[in-house]
Amino acid sequence: MAPIRVGLIGLTVGDGKSLGNGAWGIAAHLPTYINSPNYEIVALCNSSVDAAKQSIAYHKLPATTKAYGSPEDIANDPDVDLVVVSVHVSRHHLLALPALKAKKQAFCEWPLGATTAEAEEMAQLAKGLNVVTGLQFRADPLITKAKQLVDSGAIGQITSTTATGCFNNYPADTWNAKADYFLNFEGGANEYTISFAHFLDSFRYIVGDFASLQSVLDIQYPTVKLIDFATGEVTDPARKKTSPDHIFVNGKLESGAVASLSFRKVTKTVDGKGLRWFISGTKGELEITIDGPNFQMDIAKKQLRLVDNSVGVTQNIDFIDAQELEYVKSVPAMGQNTSRLCEKFVAAPTEVANFDDALKLHQLLDKIAAAANYPYKA
Repeated sequence: MAPIRVGLIGLTVGDGKSLGNGAWGIAAHLPTYINSPNYEIVALCNSSVDAAKQSIAYHKLPATTKAYGSPEDIANDPDVDLVVVSVHVSRHHLLALPALKAKKQAFCEWPLGATTAEAEEMAQLAKGLNVVTGLQFRADPLITKAKQLVDSGAIGQITSTTATGCFNNYPADTWNAKADYFLNFEGGANEYTISFAHFLDSFRYIVGDFASLQSVLDIQYPTVKLIDFATGEVTDPARKKTSPDHIFVNGKLESGAVASLSFRKVTKTVDGKGLRWFISGTKGELEITIDGPNFQMDIAKKQLRLVDNSVGVTQNIDFIDAQELEYVKSVPAMGQNTSRLCEKFVAAPTEVANFDDALKLHQLLDKIAAAANYPYKA
C-alpha cells in the first residue's frame, strides 16, 4: 500500500524540547511521518508560505515538499491525502474546517475545538470521513492491554472503578511562563481539558460512560508564580489561575458499575505515582499505575497488575507490543503514543478516537463542570 501523503499544519522552526508554539508537531508528528513506512510528508502549511519554506529547510524535508500559507490551499492540494492540524486549540476549528469541507482525511489534535460548539460542527462535517483526534493515551500499550483483559472477561463483570491522579509537572505554586495559557479555564487548553481529559478518554474507552454523576471542581492554588525555566526569571509572581487544580467525580456507569475519580495538585506524591487506577470485577481486579502526571505520554514507568479471585495471586502483566514497528522506539518518548495512534489509524481505525468520540468527551467535560457549578456562579 502506498504511504498516506500528509499535509502538516503547524510544524515550526525549533527543537521541540520545550513547551511553546509548534513544539508538539516537532516532538510527536514530525518524527512519526518521516520514519513511518505508512506516511510521508508532502506539504507544510504555516502562517505564511515563507514560514513554511523556512520550516521545510530547517527540518531538512525533501525539496519537493510543498509550502502553503493558508489551510484552504493545503486542503485543496490533490496530492495531500491527510491533513494534520497540530497547533494551539484556539485555531483547530479554523484550520481543520477547510480539510473537512474538501472531504479529506484529517487528524486534529486534542482538544478537538476550543469549545464544544466548535467540536460539534467539526464532528458533523466529518461524517463519513476517516478522521482521528489526538487522544493518544488509548494507543498506549498499557491501555490496549488493559482493555483486552476487561473485554475478555478476565476480571468478570465490572463492579467498580477508582482512579487517583495528580497534576505535578511543576511545584504546585509555580508554572512554566511559556505555557501560561494552561492556567485559563476559558480557551480550552488547561489541565482539566487536556491532562484530565486524556485520562477520561481512556477511562471511557475501557469501562464505558457515566449514566449519572456528581462532581467538585476547585482551585486550591488561585495564583501561581510564572517562571521562565530557560533563564530562571520570574515573569509574574502572582499569575491568577481560573482552571481547576482539583477534580472529583463520583457516579454510576451505564454498565451499572460505580466509579470514583479524584485528581489533585501536589508538588510531590507520597507514593511517587501520577496515576493509580483500579478496575474491580466479579472475578478479579486490575491495577494500573504510572509514575508521573503526563499519562498520555510514554515517558514514565508504568505497571499493570491483575489478581484472579480463583487463584488469589497478584501477577504483573506484560503489555509490551511485540508487533510494534521498530521506528517507534526512535521517536522521542513524549511522542511515541502519537506514533502508535497514527499506526492504529492505518491498521485498526476503529480503535482510535474519531471526531464523534472527541465530541462525546467534550460533552462529558461540560457535564462534569456543570454538575460542579463551574466556573462558580453566584
